[in-house]
Amino acid sequence: MKIRRLHAAILAVALGAGVLAGAAPAFAAPQTSAAAAGAGWPTRDWYLQGPYPTMAACDLAYQDAAQNGQYTGLLYCHWFRGGGPYAAGYYYEVYIP
Repeated sequence: MKIRRLHAAILAVALGAGVLAGAAPAFAAPQTSAAAAGAGWPTRDWYLQGPYPTMAACDLAYQDAAQNGQYTGLLYCHWFRGGGPYAAGYYYEVYIP
């Protein structure tokens, strides 16, 4: 599991500072995402992608999204307990301004 996370971190660095700089204003906000805020719901412009039944399946989808480069920002996979229209499972988040 640690090897996959390290690989994802290296991949994120390889995407370049331009992608991270584009998402910087969102990271500076008091509540940027469900993972960072701990509130359980994504904030505006952050969207849950999933659910995935296992962390490994979520990792693969996350890596695919990172390689595609179609999103301004990505947040790593995390467990979401479910609620509203979302089922319980593993999700990653994408930033779409």
